Amino acid sequence: FEIKTENVAPPEKVIGAAIGGFLPYFIIILCLMGATYPAIDLTAGEKERGTIETILCSPVPRTDIVLGKFLMVLTAALCTAVLAIISMGTSFQVAKHVLANTDGANDLLNFSIGMKTIGAVFLMVIPLAVLFASGLIAIALTAKSYKEAQSYIAPLTILVVLPAVAGLMPGVEFNARMALIPILNTSLVCKEIVAGTYHWGSIAIIFGSTCVYASAALYVAVSLFNREDVLFRT
Repeated sequence: FEIKTENVAPPEKVIGAAIGGFLPYFIIILCLMGATYPAIDLTAGEKERGTIETILCSPVPRTDIVLGKFLMVLTAALCTAVLAIISMGTSFQVAKHVLANTDGANDLLNFSIGMKTIGAVFLMVIPLAVLFASGLIAIALTAKSYKEAQSYIAPLTILVVLPAVAGLMPGVEFNARMALIPILNTSLVCKEIVAGTYHWGSIAIIFGSTCVYASAALYVAVSLFNREDVLFRT
């Protein structure tokens, strides 16, 4: 007997599965990078410059102060994610135009990422950006200086990169057990979305669980900002 393997999936779906692994990876990493330095500057940076005392003397509740800082960091993270999506979409369109007359590029030319897909990916990234912004503020707030905050956040980068890269590895498929693992679940579900597969039940679980993680991280950040031993650590 001669055994042959034949892929019966449409070419568009095959390319979508391949590209879908890289798209969430870059968005997650860039979203983290976009939130890192604003979070450090608004916490440990102000400690080092001595301006945090001036802010605390203002007649504004500390919860409002930390929420203002959080919204600034979140805005930076989301803007980075949006610019990453726009850049990748533009690059993909340019690549399709360049390869228009190239042999063997028909599958790539037939593949396109619609606004529905982009909107769904961005929607899944929002709670993850909230998690990054809250976690970075909480970590950087415990540092005494800008450099110390960078040394604290460096291990966090590794913890984010590993599950994001795991979504690219062959054999790692989306299932119910992966739905509760932060970062990895978003990476895998975005990969499925770009490939054209929408598991609505799993999407709801992932979105809800990431919102819970993000809420817990924001609660920790607000709690730390209300502690004098953390704000004025010397």
